[in-house]
Amino acid sequence: MNPILIKSETKDLTFSRIDWDDATYRTTYDRPIESLILSIKTIGLQQLPVLQKKAQGRFCIVTGNRRLRSLQKIGRNPVSCKIVTNGIKENDLFLFNFHDNCVRGFNSVEKSFIVKKMAFFIEERELIQRYLPLLDLPPKKEIFDRFLRISEMSPIYWPALIQGRLFPETIESVIREFLPLAHLIFALFIFFRWGFQKQKEFLTELKEICIRRSEKPKKILSTSTIMILLQQPTWTPQQKGQAFRKFFRNCRYPALTDTEKTFEAMISPLNLDQRTRINPPPFFEGGHYDLAVHFSSSKELKESLEKIIKVLEEGKLNGLP
Repeated sequence: MNPILIKSETKDLTFSRIDWDDATYRTTYDRPIESLILSIKTIGLQQLPVLQKKAQGRFCIVTGNRRLRSLQKIGRNPVSCKIVTNGIKENDLFLFNFHDNCVRGFNSVEKSFIVKKMAFFIEERELIQRYLPLLDLPPKKEIFDRFLRISEMSPIYWPALIQGRLFPETIESVIREFLPLAHLIFALFIFFRWGFQKQKEFLTELKEICIRRSEKPKKILSTSTIMILLQQPTWTPQQKGQAFRKFFRNCRYPALTDTEKTFEAMISPLNLDQRTRINPPPFFEGGHYDLAVHFSSSKELKESLEKIIKVLEEGKLNGLP
């Protein structure tokens, strides 16, 4: 990798001359400045921001956005900055910003638009092998594709990705498989407060149901049953999420659901104590049921077993599904 040599001159600038909306070189998203403000107040500014001159006497930020915002918050105006000389390639300035911030690491949103910007001027193989590891990502084609897709996500969902309410893997799946419904699905994930596993399972179920029924996902997600459960006024988001998953499970495994209902219809009337459970085999396959008894004394164990023996003698477990 060739060194990136940036020539500059130091100059005092007022904040009014900075184009804050120009994100050409920006690699930072959703990073607080409170600790940086304290640092600057305590030991001063140790590294000057770097800017590039634009038309009409304006300047765009090459690196140091947070430093400038901190100085603005403190009330320093004008501020000393390094102004890069004319003729430096835009690609080199972006890489300068990248390496300047690389040591602190990047969040998932930052990684996505760094990959997107680099893809315009760096050959794919080099980007994967050289730059993904610097982003703390495995140097794999599927990871490169994933973060390119994440960059297509609406910015309104960036906070949810930072907060761990959306996940790179499920975002990629939604954009790849259900792009026209991305807004709806992301909103449901956030509303239901589902973790990664539940999001992943839902997408698998939705895709399988679409294939089985030969129906569009939009039709499935707009059924009257779903609309009714989403509008339940007294249900919490978690309760609605549970009902939502149950509906999809019924759609995906109709035969299994019928078997579960048969099993529950046999077990519920037995009036076993709360310490005793009869568990069916996974997906009711294999025919091996489990009996679990929790007890804290021999008396409790005896009482539970006596109830089980009575149920067996009366034949109430005959014909388990």
